[in-house]
Amino acid sequence: MNPTRRRTLLAWIAALITIDLATKIWATATLDDAPTTLPGPIDLQLSYNSGTAFGLFTNIPPLLITAATLTIALALLRAAWNGRTPTGPATLIIAGALANTIDRLEAGSVVDMLHTGWWPTFNIADIYITTGIAWWAITATTADHSISPTIEATSATQQPQT
Repeated sequence: MNPTRRRTLLAWIAALITIDLATKIWATATLDDAPTTLPGPIDLQLSYNSGTAFGLFTNIPPLLITAATLTIALALLRAAWNGRTPTGPATLIIAGALANTIDRLEAGSVVDMLHTGWWPTFNIADIYITTGIAWWAITATTADHSISPTIEATSATQQPQT
């Protein structure tokens, strides 16, 4: 990945983290009194998740969850940095993981505010992660794997032989 693409990757990650953290600050300040009913399938209801996705593993110490999340996010960032992952999906997953990690470091839990009643309450970072994983899965299952990226890049720079 060239330096311009790397800067763009970092800028997108920073912007997405900022959006998520801003919504969490807003939710904490606004939704503390009572839930807000919205038209449609999602309401706003403040909750705190001390576990992982879907409220699982609430008995695991926050430091261990944070360390595991950071390890995965940094490994994915390194792979994206070196051009070994699809950039769009990786950006969403990294931003979501880091945003939730920052939130967890601040209070020991993650602020959630999007409530359906039939699904665990979630936040914007969770949407990033879920969308990134789905996007990556679609990319992986629909991509043409008959030619490796390194071969494509090499053959594109060589002159055709006559």
